[in-house]
Amino acid sequence: MGGFLNSLLRQSDRVRIGCLAQLVNVIAPLVTNERGVLRQSIFHPYAWALQYARGRVVELQVESDVYAISGDGLRADFARNDQVPFIDVAVTVDAANGRACALMLNRDLDADRKLALEWQAPTPTRVLACETLTGPDLKAFNTFAAPDVVAPRRLDAPAAGPRMAFKLPPRSYTVAHLATG
Repeated sequence: MGGFLNSLLRQSDRVRIGCLAQLVNVIAPLVTNERGVLRQSIFHPYAWALQYARGRVVELQVESDVYAISGDGLRADFARNDQVPFIDVAVTVDAANGRACALMLNRDLDADRKLALEWQAPTPTRVLACETLTGPDLKAFNTFAAPDVVAPRRLDAPAAGPRMAFKLPPRSYTVAHLATG
């Protein structure tokens, strides 16, 4: 879900509306019963984008190691052999409110990945929130009996400034909400 959101944000000059139903289809972000509301794993990236991603989307130059994917056996007009970056990032800056948001995806299933964000104007002055969604089991899910199997946890953020180096856990989606100067 985080990767889709990052893609939509980066293409926001062309994408005017996105339909959540097409992204989640079978598994709803929120499930209800007579006892309450259950947040599924896909809820959190969507909620972070709605809560923190404001203002303009920053055009980024991302350098990342890549891994190969194969289109063998798939529709030729749809799939192809290619290289996919391990790190995917979208950043928004809300200058009017002095805030920025970095949404960071680590596709590496086995290893932490370091991400260095080099800011020009405006420069982050304080980390307001930094959370990540990760876990050892990509098929894990929440139930009413165990509602926090997949839940965000706090991530140690680097000091705010013109260069911030994040250590992203394997198979994770991370948000950093920042105050800017």
